[in-house]
Amino acid sequence: MAKVFFSSWNGKIVDERDKDLDQRTDLEELDLPAKFGSGDLKAMIGWAGLVIVDPEVDLIGALKEFYSCVQNESCGRCIPCRAGSKVISDRLENLISGKGTGQDLEFLGELAVLIRDGSLCELGVSSPLPLLHALEHFKEDFKACLNGNRPAVGKTDQYRPILTAPCRNGCPAHINIPKYIECIREGNYEEAVAVNREKTPLVGTLGRVCVHPCESNCNRQPYDESISIRLLKRFAADFVAGTDNDSKRDYPKPLPDADKVAIVGAGPAGLNAGYQLALKGYNVTIFEELPVAGGMLAVGIPSYRLPRDILNAEVELVTSLGVEIKYNTRVGEDITLDQIWEQGYKAIFIASGLHKSSTLGCEGEDACYYGYMPGIEFLRKVNLGEEVDLGESVAVIGGGNVAMDCARSAVRLGVKEVHLIYRRSRTEMPASKAEVDAAEEEGIRFHLLANPVCILEEKGTVSGMECIRMKLGEPDASGRRRPVPLDGSEFVLKVDTAIPAIGQVADFCYLNEGCGMDVTKWGTLAVDEETMAADKPGIFAGGDAVLGARTVIEAIASANRAAEAIDSYLRKGKSSVGGQFEMEKHLEKLGVYNELTVPEMIGGRERLEEEVSPVDERVRGFDEAELGFKCPSSVVKETERCFKCLRLGLIIS
Repeated sequence: MAKVFFSSWNGKIVDERDKDLDQRTDLEELDLPAKFGSGDLKAMIGWAGLVIVDPEVDLIGALKEFYSCVQNESCGRCIPCRAGSKVISDRLENLISGKGTGQDLEFLGELAVLIRDGSLCELGVSSPLPLLHALEHFKEDFKACLNGNRPAVGKTDQYRPILTAPCRNGCPAHINIPKYIECIREGNYEEAVAVNREKTPLVGTLGRVCVHPCESNCNRQPYDESISIRLLKRFAADFVAGTDNDSKRDYPKPLPDADKVAIVGAGPAGLNAGYQLALKGYNVTIFEELPVAGGMLAVGIPSYRLPRDILNAEVELVTSLGVEIKYNTRVGEDITLDQIWEQGYKAIFIASGLHKSSTLGCEGEDACYYGYMPGIEFLRKVNLGEEVDLGESVAVIGGGNVAMDCARSAVRLGVKEVHLIYRRSRTEMPASKAEVDAAEEEGIRFHLLANPVCILEEKGTVSGMECIRMKLGEPDASGRRRPVPLDGSEFVLKVDTAIPAIGQVADFCYLNEGCGMDVTKWGTLAVDEETMAADKPGIFAGGDAVLGARTVIEAIASANRAAEAIDSYLRKGKSSVGGQFEMEKHLEKLGVYNELTVPEMIGGRERLEEEVSPVDERVRGFDEAELGFKCPSSVVKETERCFKCLRLGLIIS
């Protein structure tokens, strides 16, 4: 195990220089990474301080390299950061070369404080910290440079700079959010979209349906509100899509003799993996059971949230790279995994998603009554334009986004009375607050702390639901308080249709003995969490089939990781992910966003909110309800709320 020699990371001083190696604290105990790639971590210098593992590391040389990196990344809009980092680097070089003086040491400390207190972005504010810590705790190392006793440096340390931001680190796909916000601020919308397309083709889609975990990592939150990151992405994507020169770039087409890769499922994970693999030069074929691409984006999310022309245009971007999508092809029936191998494919990526509804477990559920329709089936019918007869009253069971989609779609289909039954309180609802608020605005009646116990019927047709009141008990495995039935509190809702939407499960009909895929106890595919590789060489999986019912951006992140591993497998014979993925893994451990140490900034600048259609208009049909941003000048003001909380670090290995 790697042991701490000294650490000041995040303000916690762990000084074990006077301890023997076996007495020192393991890095893992401090939630710090012990390795980088195949090499051991020697030290780390960055926005939150110093971490030193190897006592023989060239600390002064590493600091000099760090401030050279700060100089390269500084935007130059304020003098302290831009000029100050250059002066620090030069003074450290003087010390290293034996030309430094005692005055240099005093000056370095004063300059570091000046940069910290005078910079206008977080890069400048945070970058002096490791120097200040080094000057305080490693005085002897600096003094040694003055009297000619600086230890001789042996083999050269390997330096790897890392640049991130709290928002970027909060994004599962690690899209370069500060960069594209800056592009939007400058009016360079095509470049903003291009930055997003480094990670995914689904830019306009994410601009509408992403749950934006990045915004939860925004440093503006303690002062006012987070930046509207998702909607800025949407604005750029919509602007570019409305021009004649959409920046699709001239991507190279795969060579005819390039290796063939098969993908099962054209959902967000499958499309993203196909996109990334095509960019790497592979011939990619996606086998899709549905008549359309997009998976749950196409048949699970209603068009009032995600217009089909937006999704279809992004699917066309994928196919324009040479990716072939074979529609109406159910793997396991129309073609087997063995037959795919026999057709010469060198790797298979499974991204079949979760297209079956979880069961309620209540009486009458298995009786096949007319009017009982699982939520996934209902949304699929609606999104494929099939006729659906719901009657005049509908009960939707569940509290997630799928339940909200079902209830809000029922309203748009003209149902007079829509009930939503959820066994916990509104606080515990997993659906986004915006979706819950919109559902309530549209007249959906919430029955909270209630749970169905029996589906009632008359002549084989649903006539109502018997429910029972609940109270919240102790927390369960999910951390939410467990709902407990209240005896004698039963009540009946008269409804014509019952739509359960309490979860999704996978249909692994295509798996057979020897296929190389195992199913976990949670009903998901078992793969290596780093490479997304299964036990059988050449087979990989990602998206909800592996993660469970998660988010679009998480599916995209898993697909990007799998594409990298597939490329490694086909080129080197071994599945691995590159240095960038290794770096992202380390960053997740380092805690890029720390709400206890957020920078001071100017608050009180209101977040820009998007336009939304009036309730009486949006419930009339499936036209897009949320309209995004329309005014470029207002968008610029929103981008100016970004404090550019860049985090720079240097890995020494």
